[in-house]
Amino acid sequence: MDYHPSGAKLERRAIQLGLRGQILASYAKNWIVKIEDISEFVHQQRQNIKSDCTALITPRETVYSVIDIEIQQKLGLSVFTE
Repeated sequence: MDYHPSGAKLERRAIQLGLRGQILASYAKNWIVKIEDISEFVHQQRQNIKSDCTALITPRETVYSVIDIEIQQKLGLSVFTE
């Protein structure tokens, strides 16, 4: 079960994927084009969580539909319908 930043439960689950090996090395050495200090932004967002979260800025999430039934079963996924 996933949670909204406010702490409310969401009716969906998510998988977080990681990088490793050569892909991770390429990401760290070649693909990063800018590093920016967002400490002030994070501080502001923390204040938004303490309120009603209407001003909270979060990343856009998209649903990745796994069509292959065998992969769905291996991952323990349920069928998602919009």
